[in-house]
This record gives sequence, structure tokens and C-alpha cells, in this order.
Amino acid sequence: MRLTFSLVTVFGLSLLPLAAQVGSKPAPVIEILKESIKEGRGAAHEKVESDYTTTFRKANFPGHWFGLSAMSGSSEVWFIEPMPSFGASEEYDQIAQKEPLKSAIALLDSRDGELRSASHTMWAVFRPDLSYGVDKFNRAKIRYIMAATFRVRLGKEEDFMTGGKAYFGAFQKAGIDETVLGYQVVAGAPAGTFLFMTMMPSMKELDGQPARMQAVRQAMGADAYDKLMKGGGDTFVSIENTLLQVRAGMSYPSQETIDADPAFWKPKPAVKPATAEKKAAQ
Repeated sequence: MRLTFSLVTVFGLSLLPLAAQVGSKPAPVIEILKESIKEGRGAAHEKVESDYTTTFRKANFPGHWFGLSAMSGSSEVWFIEPMPSFGASEEYDQIAQKEPLKSAIALLDSRDGELRSASHTMWAVFRPDLSYGVDKFNRAKIRYIMAATFRVRLGKEEDFMTGGKAYFGAFQKAGIDETVLGYQVVAGAPAGTFLFMTMMPSMKELDGQPARMQAVRQAMGADAYDKLMKGGGDTFVSIENTLLQVRAGMSYPSQETIDADPAFWKPKPAVKPATAEKKAAQ
């Protein structure tokens, strides 16, 4: 994981208070690092990422991140770092520049760089008006994320906002049991890029997707729903869905998150069979 810290100034966007990062509330700001992994180097890359988490935990580093591997598309790993504000990244940077952590990071970056073919960083801010089921958000229980990247055409932002609110309004009316967090990308992607992350405790959630969409269509009204879907080509430049799996070994969650589900975030080492231990001793 190549840690990148920088300040981005955003005007016209109100952020949630600092307290929004604690508990299971969505972070006001997230940094997303995407790493493209060379073919056949996945296991080696995962080992380096595990060493990153060990190093930062020993240093009691205040920032945290979640590692996710792509189950669709190219061989890619996402690292999502939740932050209470943009200014927090500057504080994290100052801590990372102090020894011995600075030298340890440099060595890990060198190892990690040999396993990547490319990397890309984005910054995004939380949009509660384009989110759904936020009160049920529980980051400790997330195992999969369907990340939908929407790029809105210039001049179509108003249509996008109107359609988004109507869409999630139908979710509410139909009683859809999902959590979708909406983020607006403010750096690292073309203007008008939005990221919608559907949080899932299991891939079984995908089996019920057709029925949920039918319920949304009925709640919105068939004509209104079909009109909204048909108008997508005029509103969006592109839409891309990426299925991601949370990887505990590549994540550095807060102690609060670990305590909420220690079996997943901090599993006990596997016990070796007695026969294997006996052979090893010979």
C-alpha cells in the first residue's frame, strides 16, 4: 500500500462533524487508493500488505484503512481510508514522516512497488443526500461492497440529483433493506464522478437484487421508473460496477471495529495438527 497524503480544498461542500468517523457512521472524507497487481503476484502482494498493517499497528498510527480485492474486472486492490476531515491527512503525514516509521514505510513501499503495475488515488466526500440506509451502516460487518462509479455529463447535475432522490425515495417506500453510501469524487477523477457503495454482509445479498429492483419499480411507478432508466444515457457518460471483497489481512481497522467482530478482523492462528508438529521436531 503506497500511502499518499495531500490536502485538497473543496468549496461549496459541507462536511459532517468530526464525530461522524467514530462508531459506524460514514466518514466525511475518504481516500481511495487503487493498485493494479501484476499477474501471479497476488500472494506476495498480500504478504506485503500484512506487513504494512503490522508496522502501523506497532506504531499506534491514528489513521485506518480497509483493504478490498476486486472480484470483477482486472486484478486490482482498493484501499479505502476513512477520515474525519481533509486536514486529518496532513496530521497523518506528519506522523508518518517521523522515524522509525518513515524508514519502515520506505522499505515496504519498495517491496510493494515491485508487485504493482499501476496505482491511482482519489479523494471523495460523503453525500448524505445521495445515500440510503445510513442508520444501519456497520463497517465491522461488511464483507463485500458493490461499488458503482457514475460519471455525470456536464450540465446534467440537476437531472442526476433529481433522479437520485426519486430513486432512493422509492427505496424508502418499498422498504428496501440495504445500505448505500454516496460519495462525490473531488480529486483524482473527471468532474461529475460519484461513487455509490452498497454494503453487504454476504454475497447472498446479490441473489435478492432482481426482486428488490422490481419492488423499487413498483414503488416509483412503472412509467416513472422506465423513464428514469431510459434517460440514463443522456445523464451519464459511463457507469461501472466493481464487486469487492473485504480482506481482513490487508486492512488496518480501528480497535473499535475489531472489537465489534474479532473473529473476522483478528482471527486466531490455525492450530497445527499434532502429527505435523511431531514431524517438524524430527
